[in-house]
Amino acid sequence: MTANIRILSSVVLVSLFIGWIPALAQDRQLTRPFADQSSQKRLALVIGNGAYLIASPLENPVNDANDIAAALESVGFEVMKGTDQGLVGMRRLIREFGDKLDKQKGVGLFYYAGHGVEVRGRNFLIPVDADIKREVETEDYAIEVDSILRQMDAANNGFNIVVLDACRNNPFARGWSRSSDSGGLANVLAPTGTYIAYSAAPGTTASDGAGARNSPFAAALANNLKRPNVKLEDVFKATREAVMADTGNRQVPWDSSSIKGDFYFSRTESTTAITEKPANGGKTNVEREREAWELVKNSTDPGDLRLFIKEYPSATNIAAAKLRLDDLVWASARTADKQEGIKAYLEEFPNGANAGAARIRLRQLEATATVTTIPEKKESVATRERKSATGIDLVWVPPGEFVMGSPATEKDRDKSEGPERKVTVREGFWMGKYEVTQSQWKSLMGDVPAGCFSSYDVAGESRPVVCVSWNDAKDFIAKLNEKDKEFEYRLPSEAEWEYAARAGTTTRFYWGDDSKNEQMCSYANGADKSVTMFFTWRNTACRDGFAGSSPVGSFPANKFGLFDMSGNVQEWVEDVFAESYEGLGNTEAANIGSGKSRVLRGGSWFGRSKYMRSAARDSNSPTSRDANSGFRIVARARSGT
Repeated sequence: MTANIRILSSVVLVSLFIGWIPALAQDRQLTRPFADQSSQKRLALVIGNGAYLIASPLENPVNDANDIAAALESVGFEVMKGTDQGLVGMRRLIREFGDKLDKQKGVGLFYYAGHGVEVRGRNFLIPVDADIKREVETEDYAIEVDSILRQMDAANNGFNIVVLDACRNNPFARGWSRSSDSGGLANVLAPTGTYIAYSAAPGTTASDGAGARNSPFAAALANNLKRPNVKLEDVFKATREAVMADTGNRQVPWDSSSIKGDFYFSRTESTTAITEKPANGGKTNVEREREAWELVKNSTDPGDLRLFIKEYPSATNIAAAKLRLDDLVWASARTADKQEGIKAYLEEFPNGANAGAARIRLRQLEATATVTTIPEKKESVATRERKSATGIDLVWVPPGEFVMGSPATEKDRDKSEGPERKVTVREGFWMGKYEVTQSQWKSLMGDVPAGCFSSYDVAGESRPVVCVSWNDAKDFIAKLNEKDKEFEYRLPSEAEWEYAARAGTTTRFYWGDDSKNEQMCSYANGADKSVTMFFTWRNTACRDGFAGSSPVGSFPANKFGLFDMSGNVQEWVEDVFAESYEGLGNTEAANIGSGKSRVLRGGSWFGRSKYMRSAARDSNSPTSRDANSGFRIVARARSGT
């Protein structure tokens, strides 16, 4: 299966949910009458899975989930969101959603984009960490759709909507001794009070939107559900028309309905249906918009897109038009490689699809180097990145000087971060490009340490190994040194770690001062909205896309090319913790003096932003194991290699 095709073409909209089994629906009574539910409280859970570890990855589900979530928030939904979720994370999100829906009642909505399969008449959604070797294992490693519907039904809130957006090919079928029906989800008849819509007709596949930000279905749905005074059924009629037009009729969304009453995502005074035919039999607004879209959708002139957006501000394809304009303007600004062009892009698209990349590029152009480099004495390198024989990705960190610690005026500063001291890193060194992963740990140690993985969303081969003590990290390094004859490995000293994390910057974070913590979710995995699924706190109003840890390299690297130096998991270093830097000298050598605690640096997925600053310090017993603690290594080429 290619990455531009999704499994499960079904989109299931369950409204006024009475029961999943039609026979049961005949005997049950709704808790509220069939009426306009548009004024009720609204709660949505949105999940998008694309970064599959075993199944074929999908390009757009995360974008689809983000954009559907934004659209739902714009029409009054409180949105819980998770992207690239493992089994534990998906289960926890669904349980939290059901509990909250039970408390506040009103309208509930569940949206899923990603892989899914049908096994013996039962439908399952696939977490990103699923490795389903045999068909019978599906119920153990995937989420049954029926369990989600039971959660929503148990809330007894009276009105629910469920959207499943995926394609029909089974990614595990070749490895199963008996392939189940690879034609997608089992067909579901609409019980009384239910609206069922499919992103593609039964037996056909749904496009993931290769080369675009969204699948055709998600792009059209995100736009149409924001249109005012459009009934639920008409939202999907307009979505069907848009998808058919965008795919040349190759994809035809389908539906089955037995609902009573009306629901509007957005309601104002006017109630004119978007598909209503003019009295004179002329073109509808949708037809006019489609004709204009055909003229501009492949244009490379930003002026064409700007005019379309101006003339048809509520068009079915307005989201696609804005995204194409965004991409065209960014492509021009990026190619010019000038601050003025990038600033002009950000002025027009401050929250655009390419805004994160634009801010990073602008910072790179504006930044002035604060590292004084020193001629390298021993190791001359032809390249700045290498992969060791044992599979460790390494980045060269050049020698230089920097000011370690934080000034007294820095926000969230701790007294242990001072006094500031000028440190000379006399020799360059190789450093792990990423934190040590669970896959790398298993290759040497046999299995990940027990105790943390079942409690939090931290499991995954490409995620950092956690639940490891300082002593555990030293044991791993000892075995690595026995196996690797090219490099000699160790933990970094605290001074080496901060020098590498800053990568020439003097600001609070490697991306800038970010005094209001507004940019954190674009650069690091920390205590965002999602972390409240496990803990009561959060530090920012944004979502970084991960309730727990994230696969290494999910966020931008710093200027040295090192990933996750801020956030994801805090990292053990060699040093004994000292209450201040007083008297520690001006070299990069580790402090191995008196003291029982060892230093941790960099903050973590549940850590507040103050712990993710370049100067921030933490400590713990060398025998302590936590779900947010891991490590990365430093390496030096062995003599003669």
